[in-house]
Amino acid sequence: MDITDSVKNFILGYSLGGSSLLVGVSGGVDSTVLLHALVELSEGMDLYLEVGHLDHGLRGQASAVDAEFVSRKAEGLGLYATVERRSVETEGESVEEAARRVRFNFLSEVAERRGLDYVALGHNKDDQAETVLMNLVRGAGLRGLSGMPARRGKFIRPLLTVSRDEIREYAKVHGLDYRVDETNMDQSYTRNRLRHDLIPKIERDYNPNVVDGLTRTARLVGEAREVLRDRVVEVWEEVYRSGADHDMACLSVEELKSCRSYIRKELIRKGISEARGDLMDITATHVELVEDAILSGQKGTQLDLPGVTFVWGEEGACFISNYNPEPPQPYTFEVSPGENLTVDEYGVELSFEVTSQSDAPDLSVLGTDPSREAVNWNKVEPPIIVRTREDGDRFIPLGMKGEKKIKDFLIDLKVPVDKRDRLPLVCDRGRIIWVVGYRIDERYKLDESTERVLLMEARNIC
Repeated sequence: MDITDSVKNFILGYSLGGSSLLVGVSGGVDSTVLLHALVELSEGMDLYLEVGHLDHGLRGQASAVDAEFVSRKAEGLGLYATVERRSVETEGESVEEAARRVRFNFLSEVAERRGLDYVALGHNKDDQAETVLMNLVRGAGLRGLSGMPARRGKFIRPLLTVSRDEIREYAKVHGLDYRVDETNMDQSYTRNRLRHDLIPKIERDYNPNVVDGLTRTARLVGEAREVLRDRVVEVWEEVYRSGADHDMACLSVEELKSCRSYIRKELIRKGISEARGDLMDITATHVELVEDAILSGQKGTQLDLPGVTFVWGEEGACFISNYNPEPPQPYTFEVSPGENLTVDEYGVELSFEVTSQSDAPDLSVLGTDPSREAVNWNKVEPPIIVRTREDGDRFIPLGMKGEKKIKDFLIDLKVPVDKRDRLPLVCDRGRIIWVVGYRIDERYKLDESTERVLLMEARNIC
């Protein structure tokens, strides 16, 4: 099938006739052929075309020549062109990844600014096979193994079923001139090593049709993901709780826990996307961090992710962009034995009771239930003070000999920052007796000299 027919079928299949397209043209053979095919089809399919080209400046003068080539190509076709130069800043990523990010941002911005419906990219069948193999080598899940989508949002890839050889043959038959990027031969880049080394070796030694096999895998995995996506949409209706603002999405923790891991991860991704508008720079590791936090049962957890903050609060598991909460306010309360104290700031009710050791209830549960503790009342210097932590607070955790900063103790236990700042400490006149829910001070433990016992309990109120 002629490439023009392939592109025509793509336009018809996605009902894109009558659309306005920004064609991303690098000057290479793929994007040049795509532009030519779309121009051939534009009148009959009522397509409005513009050209977008980004000069990354990574290849010096050659990059500038590419930009000039694309400008002249667009002018010769009577098309409006947006050509810009932007530097590539690597933010903990490879140059390849950073250049791709900058280019996609550029094309998105131009399409938005120019009021264009879609951005057409020249990725081909071989590119798809390389992407799937690269993701497989990296250890990707279904998302990575499905490769590049033919259409996602504004971005479309009309040549995704066309091979590189077919594209070159089309350019030869139609006498198209194009630029050759010499860095495509540089095997310091992962994709180039796959293209020029690994895939030819697989074709030679294992499967001569590996490109077809990999693209078929991408198609089948993509179809499976469509089914799972439909299921995620159904479950979303059950899990979604609220979004007080347009940049916030809250999900039911209990419903999330009841889901299978794959569905739960997809719901987490959807929650992030709902809050910040996209999933740019969100990796599997970020999603797994959120999942681990949800399954660990640590209410009050806060995680800073790219462009969004995960907060497990009163409204559930919430994803919030532009998160700027007011810092927790410190508190101090005085309480006497026999009284209960409600600490709304932490969502607990504390109770205190003094009794003789002989009358005390079964103390064998101590050490197994972090919400209940007993200490030697004879060693306590009243009054009992319940307060938030202060700079420099120290205690001797039960079972240890030396003092430890409360801050370091809580960090070692991976207690979330927000929770640390609201956590109640039970103190006497001079020292910390109990880090509520975690550990008492070694100096207050029960021993042979204990005559009277201070029983303490923390009960959740939310």
